[in-house]
Amino acid sequence: MPGLRRALIFISWMILIHGMVAAPGFETREIFPSAPDNKPNYRIPSIIRAPNGDTLAIVEKRNHGIGDVGNTDIVMRSSSDLGKTWSGIRVILDDGPNTCGDITPCVDWDTKRLYVFFLRDKKRFCYIYSEDSGKTWSGMVDIHASVTKPEWETVGLKPGRARDSSVDRKTGKTSKAAEWKRNWMQRYGIGPGSAATQLRTGPLKGRLIVPARHNEQVGKSLVGFTHVFHSDDHGKTWRLGASNIIKYGNESRLVELANGDLMINARSGHAASGPDNHRRLVAISRDGGNTWPVVYKDEGLVSLPCEASILTYRHENSANNGLVLFANPASPFRQEKHPYGRYNITVRWSRDNGATWSAGRPIYPHTGSYTDLTVLADGSIGMIYERGEKGSVKYWDSLHFVRFNLEWLFAPPHTTWDP
Repeated sequence: MPGLRRALIFISWMILIHGMVAAPGFETREIFPSAPDNKPNYRIPSIIRAPNGDTLAIVEKRNHGIGDVGNTDIVMRSSSDLGKTWSGIRVILDDGPNTCGDITPCVDWDTKRLYVFFLRDKKRFCYIYSEDSGKTWSGMVDIHASVTKPEWETVGLKPGRARDSSVDRKTGKTSKAAEWKRNWMQRYGIGPGSAATQLRTGPLKGRLIVPARHNEQVGKSLVGFTHVFHSDDHGKTWRLGASNIIKYGNESRLVELANGDLMINARSGHAASGPDNHRRLVAISRDGGNTWPVVYKDEGLVSLPCEASILTYRHENSANNGLVLFANPASPFRQEKHPYGRYNITVRWSRDNGATWSAGRPIYPHTGSYTDLTVLADGSIGMIYERGEKGSVKYWDSLHFVRFNLEWLFAPPHTTWDP
């Protein structure tokens, strides 16, 4: 009888534990609030699990307001309880009046070093790093010369003339409007979000690889191209990799798929009226990122010009390892209530390495924009996204954190909401 009793107790506990794990779960909270006149404005969110298991939300703090160019710091909040509570907002890089943006974190799981790549003033590829899961941070490291081509520096300038086009010829003063246009049109780009990865398989296992972008002169037009840079010695040196991967490739994400392939999933840089803007652009590498022979438009991923996030799910021995998750504002057109076309934040998934996609599960049906995803320490999904209030067109107002498990994601309904 004692043996039978112990067996019944064990079975009861297993049923209880299984119920706790399998129950659908969803929770959300604001973690970077809006401010009067959007000063500061928290934007371009990234979220990542640190080597010690903490959840880190690392974002741009635009002290000047909503614009892309201006006094922008890098700030962070951390959570040690799966996003239930968060630390205060902490500045981890203040570069004075300069713009430090396009934040792209990545972990080297061999050395436990956490990198945060970014662009300094839209012109220089740099990073900072932490050896203690975000408690302390290094100074700025500039790797620009190692990960770019010299000819990219003069793209858009007339032959034989390397004059700064933002300086007025007569007064010698800087035109803010011209400077903004120059920085926007001739800028580099990186990520943003948790766009970089460390290879887990293959002969180049351990490689850190980062997706980025640059402009080239094509006829009379400036055209964006996706490129990558990488390190094969745990960050001691960095070098430029393939440099013309996706034509019109803009903000891009890189993931290692379950079959060992690498995938870049990019925002299209076509004009707003271009048909390609309604789909994501994709490239596949089968040799660790050295070459990218497969490039296509993914007809299954509708997306207006906007950043999106993609993640390969991995957690211990989960039966869902290899599942690919994709999050974006799933809004295929602009309309009166949504002139920017950014609303209906939705998470889709693929069980065949991105060949096909589910209809998805809506996270927030109203105005929203940039997103980022990570796998939390317990195997649930952490997500951060830009959000505006119902009825507002201001998708940049605040940043919200969402935590959900796969049981919730797979539960009905699987269609987008009517905004």
